[in-house]
Amino acid sequence: MKYLVVMLSGWLLMWPLLGMAAGALKLSTTELRLVPDQRQGALYTQNTGDSPLYLDVEQALVLNPAEKPEQLLDISQVPNPGLLVTPNRLVLAPGQKYRMNIKTLGTPVGNQVWRVTFRPRDHVIVQAHGAEGVSAPLSVSVGYGVVIYQNPATPQNHP
Repeated sequence: MKYLVVMLSGWLLMWPLLGMAAGALKLSTTELRLVPDQRQGALYTQNTGDSPLYLDVEQALVLNPAEKPEQLLDISQVPNPGLLVTPNRLVLAPGQKYRMNIKTLGTPVGNQVWRVTFRPRDHVIVQAHGAEGVSAPLSVSVGYGVVIYQNPATPQNHP
């Protein structure tokens, strides 16, 4: 196992030196707060790499904010979602910047926390052989997250 970790670490450190073209995602913010009757913030995605970047965008409602582990409910399973972030798939050319569509569908009764995750579609696959000669494939998928706090119309007092 140590061999695999060392090999993966070395490979990741050498990646920029290999001259591989890759897309690199940059998000304008990691959290947004949406309050009714106030100006809504914007969320921009940007490809700072030198090749196209293919993204899957996932939106989920956090059922237990500030607790570990988080319990997420996919947007497709939420009966009446108060927020919609689109598109759910996105292609960014090198240097391209795109403003995500954030649509408030209603004002929630209580505070809601949404997690939006951006996952590049390219996966890094490492083939390593352990001490026993057993092949141990490893797939690495990196996700970039944004938390959106959706507040009700009237502030709630917490005891």
